Amino acid sequence: MRSMVTTARTRREEYAEATYSALVESAAECFFEHGFAATSLDEVARRARVTKGAIYHHFASKRDLFMAVLEQHEEREAGRVLEAGLAAPDPWSGLVIAFDVFLDIISEPHYQRLCWVEGPAALGFEDWWECGERHEIEVIRGILDRADAAGALVVVDLDMLAHVIFGAVCAGVLAMARSEDAAAERERFRQVVLTMMAGVLKAPGS
Repeated sequence: MRSMVTTARTRREEYAEATYSALVESAAECFFEHGFAATSLDEVARRARVTKGAIYHHFASKRDLFMAVLEQHEEREAGRVLEAGLAAPDPWSGLVIAFDVFLDIISEPHYQRLCWVEGPAALGFEDWWECGERHEIEVIRGILDRADAAGALVVVDLDMLAHVIFGAVCAGVLAMARSEDAAAERERFRQVVLTMMAGVLKAPGS
């Protein structure tokens, strides 16, 4: 009897997880195509092939659903950036590679619109900013901690440095997202950030 109950519970959990994933995936596509304001939960449910009630089983509101989409994107992409940076042979190369991977990510239409255009509008600036901090400052600290361990940093206050870099990066991304020439804006952004970081992080041989 115990094994039958356990199996039944596990199946329910698997179904719930599958439904949750389908809803987040469906919502991501709807928010990307229509924007947060114009997306209906009916459309999200239809694409996920579930009832609208299934949405409210997992999420209290459309805003909560959007937050789940944003958290998923931020967590996945932050992992890509940090992994690329830590795999580099030295701290400076790690910074450059991590930032180039980040630039590739923010140039992707889905990520750029969901995280940088719809995000502030859907969540309000404070909650959107805090979501970015939860994921991206961890990445920045990972890169800085490696550089600090190697004696390559000229700044002692790593917490403040991470927040300053985060703020500068946010400003650059928003400029890219609003630019009519994203490619040119991206290169300007890259040059400014790397020049700025050259002042606090020693390049190899320096």
